[in-house]
Amino acid sequence: MADSGIPLYLAVADDMARLIHSGALKPLARVPSVRLLARQRRVSITTAVASLRELEQRGLIEARPKSGYFVARRRPAPEPP
Repeated sequence: MADSGIPLYLAVADDMARLIHSGALKPLARVPSVRLLARQRRVSITTAVASLRELEQRGLIEARPKSGYFVARRRPAPEPP
């Protein structure tokens, strides 16, 4: 677990989500590979995969077979009622 009490894979996913929401990672930009993410964040491959799967479930990234992970296209914000 991370120091904040949340699982490490969620901490990594939350950090990556902040990068996406802030615009540091642009739509359709390539996300670091599983191995590179694990090395950069000093986590296991399993933790890196879990983080990327979490981001995929949130709709923030998408996997492309034999290409890796990419930031998802931005969807238009829903119109207020």
